[in-house]
Amino acid sequence: MRFIMSLVSITLISSILLSLFPHTPAAYGPLNYACCVKYTRNPLPFGVIKGFIEQSSREVCRIDAIIFFTKNNKKVCASVEDQWVKAALARLRSKLAKLTDNRSQRLTTVGPKNTNPRTTTTHSP
Repeated sequence: MRFIMSLVSITLISSILLSLFPHTPAAYGPLNYACCVKYTRNPLPFGVIKGFIEQSSREVCRIDAIIFFTKNNKKVCASVEDQWVKAALARLRSKLAKLTDNRSQRLTTVGPKNTNPRTTTTHSP
């Protein structure tokens, strides 16, 4: 009888402790995720766009969309099928590719060049 009482006590305490820990949001997706439910009808000028993310209907939300981030920190939902969206995405991807190329070129040319092997110094602990 004493064994059953201790088993019940352990089970009860374990249940209480586990209920204190919140469920991990990573398992269910972000809790504050706002989905686009409709698209804008007005094209955005390219100069106000500072970035974008893709929303997929195969994940949390019901429609596929491109969410543009503007310089005024606004989020604008747009349809992937609209021609102006395709053009804006192409320009943004081109801009990103140029930035990536420039960065990789800078990374490979950074640092002093040592052409004289005799001047190489080593540090011993």
